[in-house]
Amino acid sequence: MITTKIYHKLLLLLVTLILCQSLSAQNFDQRRSRWTLYRHQVGGSIGFSAFLGELGGADAVGSDGLRDLNFNANRITANLEYRYFIKRNFSARGSFLFAFLSGDDANTSEPFRRNRNLHFRAPVFELSGMIEFFILREEPGKRSSFNSQRFVIDLYVFAGFGVAYFNPQARYEGTWTSLQPLGTEGQGIELQPKNYSRFTPVIPIGIGFAKKFKGFWSAGIEVSYRKTFTDYIDDVSTDYFNNDKIRSQYGDAAAYLADPSLGYIEDKNGNKIPVNATSEGMQRGDPNDKDAYLTAVVTIHYYLGGRKKVNRSRF
Repeated sequence: MITTKIYHKLLLLLVTLILCQSLSAQNFDQRRSRWTLYRHQVGGSIGFSAFLGELGGADAVGSDGLRDLNFNANRITANLEYRYFIKRNFSARGSFLFAFLSGDDANTSEPFRRNRNLHFRAPVFELSGMIEFFILREEPGKRSSFNSQRFVIDLYVFAGFGVAYFNPQARYEGTWTSLQPLGTEGQGIELQPKNYSRFTPVIPIGIGFAKKFKGFWSAGIEVSYRKTFTDYIDDVSTDYFNNDKIRSQYGDAAAYLADPSLGYIEDKNGNKIPVNATSEGMQRGDPNDKDAYLTAVVTIHYYLGGRKKVNRSRF
């Protein structure tokens, strides 16, 4: 028979075990749900953008690939964004981005592109949504620093879809002039198609990392590639049109900006060889290579509502 003293000890032990199990489960639930207190994040970035297309770039035929990257044409980019964590390692992000793109055939040594002598700049406004997967994610809300002994970072990849507006421009008599209304490839003349749209779908993909500091702030670096569905961010895509007809329809500025070619190429010895590479029907661009742009930015973010405390279970 169990004595009263032993019974009381067993009862005390049972109660202790139940309390320990309850506290352990409570702590696990708090750890498991802690991320839900940090679903919302706002921030922005600033850095540079690079155009990948027909104008400027490598000393070869133009393309939308990374080999056509020309650092002389890099310009500023910045964006504002909002992030919502669907799961601990999955988030949705909305972004409003401004990028300034440019290109200049004077930056390449490829003889026929240099003779073409086209240039442009284009402000781009992009609104996009992305899905992100965090390969690594630092626990928000805890004290952290860049010199922490336990160095943990956010490492993520993303892809999405958006719409961008662009407005290609070129210099004419010292003034930057919008190119799309000028029909530089004969748009709108005779049986030529109408002018191109200055809106394009865009697919952003990229990778980034960030390091948390001061609990609810984080800073990092992000690189992205933006694929578009237009070949006219630089106003260059198809063939040269009859320049006299362009002048008659749109004026002297349109005729000059359609074909400002030098009229010669240089050989290895620097000798100028006359060429007629820009007459009607000759190649001006390549419609099979759609334009793209690259961004590399420094980011900073803040967790909204980050100072809320975990609700404790009530007994």
